[in-house]
Amino acid sequence: MKKDKRVGKRAISVFALLAVGAALLYFYYPTVLSVGGRYLAPEGKGKADVVILEGSELVKERAVRVGMDLISSGRAQRLVVVYQHSEERALGLPSDYDLFLIQRISDWGLKKDQIQVYSVPQEHPITLNEARIVLSKLAMDKTPKAIVLAEGFHTRRSYWAYKQAGKALGIDILPYPYFSRFPRDLWWQKTEGVRDFLGEGMKFLYYVFRGYIPIQSLVIN
Repeated sequence: MKKDKRVGKRAISVFALLAVGAALLYFYYPTVLSVGGRYLAPEGKGKADVVILEGSELVKERAVRVGMDLISSGRAQRLVVVYQHSEERALGLPSDYDLFLIQRISDWGLKKDQIQVYSVPQEHPITLNEARIVLSKLAMDKTPKAIVLAEGFHTRRSYWAYKQAGKALGIDILPYPYFSRFPRDLWWQKTEGVRDFLGEGMKFLYYVFRGYIPIQSLVIN
């Protein structure tokens, strides 16, 4: 009889905690979701030697502009633009994409000696392999610190992949997110924001569970 009472009390306690949690989420969900957005898109403070624009098949103007703003504000001195190449070349790319990017970015106001362009292959795990290749090149220049500029909620996975690769090379990494399709603190109001948050959250956990990035990345910025 006493055992049944103890079980009943535990059930009531669990139910009460769940009810309180649900009530807090209902009344404070904007704050909770905003914190979640900042978790997947952390923003580091301080200066670095270079800004690394994380790789994609096509370099986005918005990302380049954000990187240039970081340089003009004094937070970095150089811009490293990374793009991913595959066996099937994207339609419309110029034959020498590296020179094209350097010329276009210099036309926007950055000096050519402040621009570096790196091409990396699309090999799994893509983000981690990219980080290893890019940072090994920067290590040859004895670069001590870099800002990794990533899009949206991909930032946390990108940051920790670069941080993991940089640890062995003595390169410190700072994360910096940029958003072009939705605001970070109101991401749930846009379909693109919900899709990006859920998708990148799952990919981040995948990197953790596969051991590509350390488990402390779950709790440490």
